[in-house]
Amino acid sequence: MKYTIAALSAAMISLSFSNCAVADESFKRQSLSRTVLSGERTKLGQHWHINNDCSLADVPATRIVEAPKHGRLEIVRQPVFPDAKGKLEKCRAVKVMGLVAYYTAKRGYVGKDRFVLRAPFGDGRIADTTMNITVLK
Repeated sequence: MKYTIAALSAAMISLSFSNCAVADESFKRQSLSRTVLSGERTKLGQHWHINNDCSLADVPATRIVEAPKHGRLEIVRQPVFPDAKGKLEKCRAVKVMGLVAYYTAKRGYVGKDRFVLRAPFGDGRIADTTMNITVLK
């Protein structure tokens, strides 16, 4: 099943974080940067929530706090391989249902874009992720 959101939510995204700032232990803000090609659909990340036995806990609720201005963000519900670390690293080979974020810049657009997503992480904690996008021709 696919959810297209005109402007996104996705994935709260299991990417390496750059510029991570924590307000307190229950809420954090993080910033990620990606480069994409104009007009091409690009996977930006994925979000999943699994139990210690690698089974699906739930599909995390993710919402758009700020939509991109120069492109379209899609959040697609699909099976993913968790890129877990630590005690859940054993789950990397087990597909579970998750959310995947895809971004497509308007055809011909070159420049900067950004969006902000809000999603849960861990037990009862929330994270806002700002995705800074550089769009190339």
